[in-house]
Amino acid sequence: MWLILVLSLGAFTLLYILIRRGAAARVASLFYLVPASTALIAWGLFGERFGPAALAGMARTAVGVALVNLRR
Repeated sequence: MWLILVLSLGAFTLLYILIRRGAAARVASLFYLVPASTALIAWGLFGERFGPAALAGMARTAVGVALVNLRR
């Protein structure tokens, strides 16, 4: 039920709402945060460790997404 209702229907509904409200490029840039978010959840739940390259990649991704989504 969780996969069907929240992850599938909820995620697609939220995606369509965001696309309707703003530019598609801004919404698409949020997909780059999925791996970093998953890694942070794994760190919190399972004690996953990150190397310097992973942390640098997460930081670069966050900065890139922020540059796309911040208002000028």
